[in-house]
Amino acid sequence: MPLDLDDIEPLLSDAEAAFRRGGQETEDGLDVSDAGFVQLRKACRSLTGGDQLLTDGFYTLAIEAAFTSVEKTFMFWLIKEGHQDPANPPQSHTTAIKRSATVGFIGTETADRLEELWTENRAQTYYQDGKATRERAETMVALANRIHTLIVDLVGVRHECVCD
Repeated sequence: MPLDLDDIEPLLSDAEAAFRRGGQETEDGLDVSDAGFVQLRKACRSLTGGDQLLTDGFYTLAIEAAFTSVEKTFMFWLIKEGHQDPANPPQSHTTAIKRSATVGFIGTETADRLEELWTENRAQTYYQDGKATRERAETMVALANRIHTLIVDLVGVRHECVCD
């Protein structure tokens, strides 16, 4: 029997309303008006979450969080440097990587390898039969931490970083 709207009402309505409604309790650290810092701090949260998920043995989610942190850290840099209009959201998860190469922030080989890593492994781990392992999660979290630290230090905004 297929899933029917009656099966998930009123929870679906509650979720829709929650995203429309203002004046809600926000996550600590994300209450900044600068679009770049919003991306930076979301990257921080993804990194912190990835570290915790790795510790707890949730390797699939740790890998997801690491990829998300990489994307958001590059997006932070693009917004801060005026290469990305925050009102015009990216068209794909790898847009920030490609755009960073287009404007010369990272080399083409680096961008190609990061994009291939995303395409081949993130999608395989999340959607298909690629198995999340401790080693894969550890290397992805380490890579995401390194990229995040390099960019935060380069821009000189360590004080805006909310990584734990």
